[in-house]
Amino acid sequence: MILEVINLKKYFPIERGIFRTAGGFIKAVDGVSFFLAEGEVLGVLGESGCGKSTLAKLILKLMEPTSGKIVFSPLLANIRRSVGIIFQDPFLSLDPKMRVRDILREPFLAHKLEVSDDKIGELLGLVGLDGDLLRRFPHQLSGGQRQRVCIARSLSLKPKLLVLDEPLSSLDLISQKQILELLLGLRIKFKMSYLFISHNIALIREISDRIMVMSAGKIAEEGKTAEIFNFPKSSYTKKLLEAAS
Repeated sequence: MILEVINLKKYFPIERGIFRTAGGFIKAVDGVSFFLAEGEVLGVLGESGCGKSTLAKLILKLMEPTSGKIVFSPLLANIRRSVGIIFQDPFLSLDPKMRVRDILREPFLAHKLEVSDDKIGELLGLVGLDGDLLRRFPHQLSGGQRQRVCIARSLSLKPKLLVLDEPLSSLDLISQKQILELLLGLRIKFKMSYLFISHNIALIREISDRIMVMSAGKIAEEGKTAEIFNFPKSSYTKKLLEAAS
């Protein structure tokens, strides 16, 4: 097991009136528990606002939970180095003033590690891009190329876990298919675990070993991919699948 989440909660206070007094809470994540095995892909499926992205931020330690525990394997002892993140919009994820070469150098410099030009070129090759893109700025790349650069950056420190928060939703269908195939191949090549967050049922089905369905901050259902699609138990999951069919 590479990750275990135990009764995790994140409540945001609702402020009301001119004195901004607390008037209840938004329960973005409300008592969520699950595990992620080494080398596994866990798909987190649900509609917008169900708590998927908040869950990702909690796991990445980008915000503190209201309560609950996140237990990392010793393989993830240094979270900043051993856990990578790929966000929804690659354009917003990349500094527009930096060339691709410098974007890929950034993780190494942040951890005071030396990196050669050959290593940077190797990273770009891993995601199917040519070295002639190294001198370009993000606005000079296509959406698919930008997301490949984001993936290359996330691989730079050889993470054991990738958290992917709607990584394909801003791309066209052809780019989605290409990036999905890339992610499937990289997962096998580097024996990584993925927490793959999406509202896209077809993508979740394609990439996941297990699926966790979220609704209103809670887990509506969890199980192996085939079980969820062939024998859904919760009424919420059934409605999601019916709407997508």
